[in-house]
Amino acid sequence: MSDHAHDIEITYRKIFARLRTRKKFAIKSIEGTKVIIEQDEEICGQKEPRKFELDGEKELEQFVTAENQAEREIESQLSGNQMPYR
Repeated sequence: MSDHAHDIEITYRKIFARLRTRKKFAIKSIEGTKVIIEQDEEICGQKEPRKFELDGEKELEQFVTAENQAEREIESQLSGNQMPYR
C-alpha cells in the first residue's frame, strides 16, 4: 500500500469513526478515493446488506453528517411527548 493510499484510509477511518448511529455500518473496501460502506440491515429476519459507494472524502463526510442528523431526529422523537405514529 502506498503512503498516499494509507493516508486516505486513515482519513476515511477517522471520518467514519464519527458515525453515531444505532445502524450497523462497516467499511467494506477502499479503492483509490472510493469507499464502499455496507449497512447490515435485517428485514423480516433476512439479512439485506445495503451498499453505499462514496467517491471521496467530501461524500463520506456528507454521509456521516446525514446519518448522524437522522439519528438525532429519531432520538428527539423518541424522547419527546409527540409520538410520530399517532
